[in-house]
Amino acid sequence: MRGIVNDCLRWLIGFGIRRIGLGLEIIQRIKVSIFCWNQKRLKRRYEINADTPILSYGPALEELIENAAAHIGGDARFALTSGSTAKPKRILYTKKRLRSTKFAYIDVFARCYRALGIKRTSLYVFSSLSRDDSLTSMLIDEKGRPPYLSTLQAPYRIQSHPILQALASCYGATAVRLWILTIANPGVLYSTNPSTLSVFLDEFATEWQRSSRLIKDWCERPETFHPTLHMIAARLASRGSSTRLRRIATSAAPLHLDDCAPGVAGYVCWTGGYVKPFLDRIAIHLPPERYRLIPMYSMSTETIETVSCFRNDNVAFLPLASRVLYEFIEEGMDDRPKNLLTADQLEAGRTYTMVVSDPYGLCRYQTGDLFLCRGQVGKLPDLRFVRRRDLEYSFTGEKLTAKQVSTVFQQLREEFASLKSDAFLTCVPSQPVDEPLPHYKIVLIGAFDESTEISVDELAGRCDALLGEMNCEYKSKRESGRLGHVQLVRMPINNFINRMSGPQHPANWETQFKFLPLYRRTWESLSASFR
Repeated sequence: MRGIVNDCLRWLIGFGIRRIGLGLEIIQRIKVSIFCWNQKRLKRRYEINADTPILSYGPALEELIENAAAHIGGDARFALTSGSTAKPKRILYTKKRLRSTKFAYIDVFARCYRALGIKRTSLYVFSSLSRDDSLTSMLIDEKGRPPYLSTLQAPYRIQSHPILQALASCYGATAVRLWILTIANPGVLYSTNPSTLSVFLDEFATEWQRSSRLIKDWCERPETFHPTLHMIAARLASRGSSTRLRRIATSAAPLHLDDCAPGVAGYVCWTGGYVKPFLDRIAIHLPPERYRLIPMYSMSTETIETVSCFRNDNVAFLPLASRVLYEFIEEGMDDRPKNLLTADQLEAGRTYTMVVSDPYGLCRYQTGDLFLCRGQVGKLPDLRFVRRRDLEYSFTGEKLTAKQVSTVFQQLREEFASLKSDAFLTCVPSQPVDEPLPHYKIVLIGAFDESTEISVDELAGRCDALLGEMNCEYKSKRESGRLGHVQLVRMPINNFINRMSGPQHPANWETQFKFLPLYRRTWESLSASFR
């Protein structure tokens, strides 16, 4: 009975969200119409002129951020970035900015539910069950128990409760997530980085006994669990949740997500950049004919880069965040003010890097993110994230780039049938103390078809040759004996995450780690951290 009542309330909440989505859609159309005027206003406000330099993250920009923080005073907080930089960046946030970022998130989902006709609007977010200094943790930080109606719409918010934290320590994050998903039966799953959802689905399918142990104990020995947990379960309950729990508890073989959470109709995550192997892996578990993939707008800790715009069942991504001044430089052009373009000057089919300014210390900040302009919505470009611009490594001047490495990996998948499309490949520079030459390690993580024999030496040799074809300097250094040959390493995904993320935040990898085609730290420095 409690599940029926909860689902009725969920329907009412969803009805209200879709109505709000209509109003937010109208507001967005107004913002699109006044975009050019607003950008000129922001340029005057931030005192950006023809001589204002373009800055990457470094001492000059750090000083601007610190000055902005000093002006704000005690309300200043700092979020730490992750990803392709060895040293985390400190980005200024205030309560007002956090509220604005949360509203941008709510705005997108409200308009999404209305535009795509999603009926069950309750949302489960694959956020980290541990706390850290990331922006994600700041956004979902809970002060006490979240309100009842909030947990109906957003059941993931209950994960911050100490009872759930203790369960995660005992049973593991996958088991806790499965327990919540089965009871709450949300309509949409959200994972900023698709690797998080991919890992969950893989563990759910391959480690069934461990993943379902919490639910089995819950059904077989309910009296051993704290009364507070029973209260939480009642608040999350949905129609048929008790039946689904019992089915999981009595099943010796892995069930499909549809058996555990039949209300899920789609999932939201990033689709740009080097995430295709994880999207392919997710599609195996969540077939596209049953589950809709909804691309997520581009956002970094530094700024919201694009905002979703829904038109006729299609999604465009517009540079439309509040209080952000957007400028662009075409790929291949130098970072000089004379090369800057406004959003309405971008041409379809061309690739641009984004430069942003805001009231929190960013002044013509070069994000290093490359976007493909796919067309226009009004005078705004539809931008799709392609890759990081400055992701490269060099031992002896070869300047191997992430783009070159990604192209080589795609060619390897086409030539070697045993390399599945959902197998993750990455490249890590290596300079062992006991070897005379530096080299690059190609790390294979994920699915691998053991039924098809493949020579490790053959794969490494072909990769070495392709890198030489893509990069003449690499080929020259190999032929002159200044670079060693490529070496292939296979690793389970958990070992890879622990090694690459380091001991400081292995449990928080969902928010503090990104899978990249090329890393800029050597294998040996990562090995030292891993030990």
